[in-house]
Amino acid sequence: MGTIAGTMPTRLKFTALALASLLLASPAQAQQAPTQLDAPLFYDLLLAEMELQQGDVSTAFQRLLDAARRTGDEELFHRVVTVALQARAGSEAYLAARAWRQRLGSVAAQQHVVRLAVALGRLGEVPEPLIDWLLQVPETGQRAALIQALPQLLRNIPERERPLNEMEPALAAQRDDDKQPAPRRQLAAALLAGLALHAGNEVLALNQLRQADHELPGDALPAWLALDLMRQAPEAEALVRPQLDGNLPLHGAYARALARDHRALESLEQFRRLRALEPDQAAHDFAIGSLELELRHPQPALEALNRYLASLGEQAAPEARANALLLKAQALTQLRQFDAAGQALDQVPEGQRAEELAFRRALIDAQQGRLAQGRERLRTIAADSPEQRERRLMLEVQLLRDADRWQDAFELLGQALKDDPTDTSLLYEHAMSAERLGKLELMEQQLRRVIELDPRHHHAHNALGYSLADRNLRLDEARILIERAIELGGHEPFLVDSLGWVAFREGKLDEAERLLRQAHRARPDAEIAAHLAELLWRQGKQDEARALVAQALTREPDNAVLLGTRKRLGL
Repeated sequence: MGTIAGTMPTRLKFTALALASLLLASPAQAQQAPTQLDAPLFYDLLLAEMELQQGDVSTAFQRLLDAARRTGDEELFHRVVTVALQARAGSEAYLAARAWRQRLGSVAAQQHVVRLAVALGRLGEVPEPLIDWLLQVPETGQRAALIQALPQLLRNIPERERPLNEMEPALAAQRDDDKQPAPRRQLAAALLAGLALHAGNEVLALNQLRQADHELPGDALPAWLALDLMRQAPEAEALVRPQLDGNLPLHGAYARALARDHRALESLEQFRRLRALEPDQAAHDFAIGSLELELRHPQPALEALNRYLASLGEQAAPEARANALLLKAQALTQLRQFDAAGQALDQVPEGQRAEELAFRRALIDAQQGRLAQGRERLRTIAADSPEQRERRLMLEVQLLRDADRWQDAFELLGQALKDDPTDTSLLYEHAMSAERLGKLELMEQQLRRVIELDPRHHHAHNALGYSLADRNLRLDEARILIERAIELGGHEPFLVDSLGWVAFREGKLDEAERLLRQAHRARPDAEIAAHLAELLWRQGKQDEARALVAQALTREPDNAVLLGTRKRLGL
């Protein structure tokens, strides 16, 4: 941004009469007495208009700023900042915003100061107006949302650590000043937590949230912010759970955070509690149906989705109805009620979710022995862009895998890789197909290539580490790979399971039991159950191992890993 002097903007049309109208009628003035448009003020506005039309923006800016300071008018201050920004004069815009904040201290003034300070790189000057802004937000969840939006505010600063480094001194001073009110000290600690999380320092983020909780005991702000941290630092969950009773918005956000982190069973338990507390909230039934389906419980999923669909009125958004009907068709397909599944798909509003609609119909074709027809159906999906073509390809790959046609999936992905050998999505999926076909050397080679191309691909780190552990090879490297996957992707159940399996191979049975139980509690997947059963058998807990395998087989009777574990243990 430049300065106002010598700038000649075009199309700056804002007459004195129009400005007078804004001063007298602006919504921003609803909370204060209207500005008295006396003769001197009208004359200043008229001169400023003429100066703008003549290109003398510097003089007009100063005249308008003086008038804004004199009148304390919100809309006039906003106009001064706008004039400076249109002239690409950032420093003058910041000067006007600071004068606005000093004179009125309104939310709008605080917002402009914060955003302009960030745009100008004056990060050390951000904390005080940012805290003032947040203190004027009455609802705790909204305050948390603004702090969680810090990465968006800082998106044009490429160095992720810089905001924390430059803003920490001022924030720490406010946090540690016993003369400051407790809400201000709490916000300073909470902002430090948000900046630390943005910088990738989860340890500091957790410590600052604990400090924020200490500064204002019983306030839910640290709990709201801990939701973002739970994936990387599971200890943060201890800040959330005590705040759930009686706080339904936080409780709902917690349930959604568990689903986000792939902790499907725990999320389902919370949504069931929410439904009991809020029986009129239909969205809980949709969440329950989706999670039951993810856990391979098609009958309770169908019941929840039917309740949700029955609650939708005629004015419901077509997208909402389409989503529920697609999930209902999936549940009916799992129940092998193919005609009913097709009828559910027939009810999807026209034009909604065409790709998934075709995929669901193709799955029904495949499960009824018409795989070729299902593949052909997918190939009729419009694919005008490379992204659309890749999505269509992945749908066909999924169809082949569900039909246990791994060789066909492997060949289809291999053909696509000839056109783009550096596509990490294709490489990863090809590696997974190679693993299933016993081509372990190729799998390892391709996963290492994925990591080389995308060092933050946590699924590739996990898959390679798990493969080494499963074959009892290079366990030190396997642990490093999986711990890196958790660092990148958070404590998702499948990643925790992989780390537990490494610990099992290393003979660290207590660590393995803690990790495998944690993973199974969050998501009772068949493969996680198989790993936990094998550990329990090793520990001499044969009865629990038998019960665990039997329970898992009721959900996935054809799971190869589970069947192999049962056979190997003689169950």
